[in-house]
Amino acid sequence: MTKRAHCLAAFAALLAAFCVIPAAAAPVSGDAGSLLVDFFVKKFSPDEMTMIIDEAPDPSGSIRDMYLDIKGCSIGGVRIASLRVRGMGIDMTPVREWERGNVDVKGMLHAVADCRITADDINRNLLGKDFGDDDHWHGIQLTIGRNGVYARGYYQVRILFTLDILIEITSRFRIVDAQQIWLSDYTLAVNRVGVPDFITDKAVAQIQPILDLSKFVFPLRLHSIEYEEGSVRIRSRVLPEPISGITYTYRSPAPNPQ
Repeated sequence: MTKRAHCLAAFAALLAAFCVIPAAAAPVSGDAGSLLVDFFVKKFSPDEMTMIIDEAPDPSGSIRDMYLDIKGCSIGGVRIASLRVRGMGIDMTPVREWERGNVDVKGMLHAVADCRITADDINRNLLGKDFGDDDHWHGIQLTIGRNGVYARGYYQVRILFTLDILIEITSRFRIVDAQQIWLSDYTLAVNRVGVPDFITDKAVAQIQPILDLSKFVFPLRLHSIEYEEGSVRIRSRVLPEPISGITYTYRSPAPNPQ
């Protein structure tokens, strides 16, 4: 064999050695971070979203630190104006399964959140849903002020004639099981006249809970509620802050109506 033939044979052997990659080490064809963004977009239908991960996901599905800043998302059918979340020590399904749509959070060491819900969000997503199938209700409106929540609506009674009954509820929000928001300390009046507690409890039970974040993909632990004019902010004990890392952004081509 000539010297040139020996060189070509050696080069071919070296090339073959580098091309033999164990199956377990085969890379995912898509960017893992982008697949994760797709997962959150399908989960929350956001208007806008920024996701930051401190480093690329481990092939096993482990993510050390993640920050989400979401505008106009939907959780359990309820629209939320804004939601910021930070999760640490996240254990997900293996990355190789993400392309097949098998994306799920199996566990997490810690998660903190800060969300803002407007009165319009609650009017549209809760009161409309709970009473929308009953055409006796109309003129339902909820307002949020610095001292709590006020809701009113008219219920139409048809007996010998048609009569509109004014129903009014004043209340505040409270956190239940660190993940749900309920009405509490409420009073109910019918045509400006107070009604017995058992009737009030039965009426309010129809719209409890106002918000259920147990359906959120991260195991949140809510701690405090702050009232603003027209909105309420619900937070964990520690607020989420942006991190340094790989940043992904998303903007919906057709944002949810405001």
